[in-house]
Amino acid sequence: MRRNGTITIIDPDQCAVAIATGPDEYTIIEIDPEWRIDVGDAVEWENGEELGFQSYENVGKGSAGDVFVQNHYVSEKAMRLQFPG
Repeated sequence: MRRNGTITIIDPDQCAVAIATGPDEYTIIEIDPEWRIDVGDAVEWENGEELGFQSYENVGKGSAGDVFVQNHYVSEKAMRLQFPG
């Protein structure tokens, strides 16, 4: 099942990203610091439920990056614990 979302937080110190996938719902990934993404970018991925190493696409920039998926369906409260800033 293909999924999509919008990048809402990028933490360069953790190389981690929060992607809003629905109301009060986030996917948390770790990225290669060389993959150029920005807050507000739309991303898509093929394996919507899979954790671990996956390939994500930045739809607006036409680029792809290999990521490590930490978790799906993370609440905003839990997401804010990982990204307090």
